[in-house]
Amino acid sequence: MTTADSSVATGGTERSEQAAQSTRPKSSFRRFLRAKSVESSLTAVGFALIFAVYAVWLGSKFLNVEALLLNVHSNVPILILGLAVLVTLIGGQFDLSVAGMATLTTVLSIGLVSKQGLPFGLVLVICLAVGAFGGLVNGLVVERLGVNPFIATLGSGGVLAGIAQVYSGGTAVVPGPEGHQLPHWFTQMGTFGTKFPSAILWVAFALGMLGLYATLSGLRPASMAVNRWRVIRAVSLVVLVAILFVVFDLPKWIENTSWLLAIMLGIGLVMWTLLRLTTYGRYLKASGANREAATLAGVNVSREVIKAFVIGGLLAAIAGILLGASQGSAAPEIAAGFLLPAFAAAFLSTVIFSAGAFNVWGTILGGTVIVWVAQGLIIGGLPPTWSGVVNGTVLVVAVALSTVMRRVNR
Repeated sequence: MTTADSSVATGGTERSEQAAQSTRPKSSFRRFLRAKSVESSLTAVGFALIFAVYAVWLGSKFLNVEALLLNVHSNVPILILGLAVLVTLIGGQFDLSVAGMATLTTVLSIGLVSKQGLPFGLVLVICLAVGAFGGLVNGLVVERLGVNPFIATLGSGGVLAGIAQVYSGGTAVVPGPEGHQLPHWFTQMGTFGTKFPSAILWVAFALGMLGLYATLSGLRPASMAVNRWRVIRAVSLVVLVAILFVVFDLPKWIENTSWLLAIMLGIGLVMWTLLRLTTYGRYLKASGANREAATLAGVNVSREVIKAFVIGGLLAAIAGILLGASQGSAAPEIAAGFLLPAFAAAFLSTVIFSAGAFNVWGTILGGTVIVWVAQGLIIGGLPPTWSGVVNGTVLVVAVALSTVMRRVNR
């Protein structure tokens, strides 16, 4: 046999061995890791392990329902800003103006009452109109004029923050002891001591469990009988409810939920419904996934993306209003540091109960776990000035690990 023949034979043997390896059944563990439901839950499991370590290390100092809820309550404006950037990210764009919009509407929600004496209902309408108009301008500049979204929204964010500076005169806007005052219910809404009616939350919880039971019906393996799967669904929900009550003390969480938290959850429900169950949500996802394909399918991509900017502006305005409620005053740069945490929450949604897709509940949960991770370290002795370092590290590590796992499992 010649050298050339030997090389051909050797190459053929290697290709045969590679083909045989590729057709061998993968191990059960590898198949388990490749399951989409498992892959999308790995980051959530990782955070659960971190909190388990906190529970052993810090005990009741960390496992305090009132304190954990207070941390989330204080970060409601950031979480809503996370939803504001989420909607444009789904459409394949970036909106860097949301922090500037939140700053402006915070200043307006306080100043238009205390300085101009306008009725508070009219003030709310003005703030929402400013948010929608700002989002519309961003959308038109990006989609109609073709300006890069980073430049367009970074510039508009600076303009909005600058208007807040001009209106406030560069000083904090604080209602004086005399003169026009903010409505009592508005300032009390931002107070953690004001609880949301628990009966409404219990009804929402029951409806959520029913919805989960119905959702699980569509996950039945083809080889499993319907009645058997029905029993498995029921048992799974019973176990879940038992864990929520016994391990996580669900009644205490519901009893201590504030109005601010309830409003955030309501906004999350509206956004989930809009993005998941409506034609607009499907069009927006298609536009972000593949703009050319969506256009060929008959989607008016520019129109859908402009709508996303308007919705983002409205959510940023709401975040500013709620920030005003929680603070009772407004500094000219009050929301300037919220942009990075908002984007961190949105990007964490791609790795929490998701395999790469932006989603509403992942954004809220992602922003919450970042807060809790940093708070646990602070309780353990880390100076509060390190919270920004912790937040950035958690985001990078979580997304990087999830990306590596998806690459390995391919």
